[in-house]
Amino acid sequence: MATTTEFGKPNMTNLPKDLGTRIFRTILSTPAPDWDKMEQEADELERQMLIEREKHRKMFTGR
Repeated sequence: MATTTEFGKPNMTNLPKDLGTRIFRTILSTPAPDWDKMEQEADELERQMLIEREKHRKMFTGR
């Protein structure tokens, strides 16, 4: 018979006050992500992957 381990959902109210404060300060001081830059990097990587795929296709099919 298999046993399962159940974990309770973390609760911020059970943390020591100083730890909760530090967590909130860390969250609030984290800079927002630059979505435009990440999208440009993703597009560039996709373009490079397609170029590599085409190189391999030509190499193995002779076309």
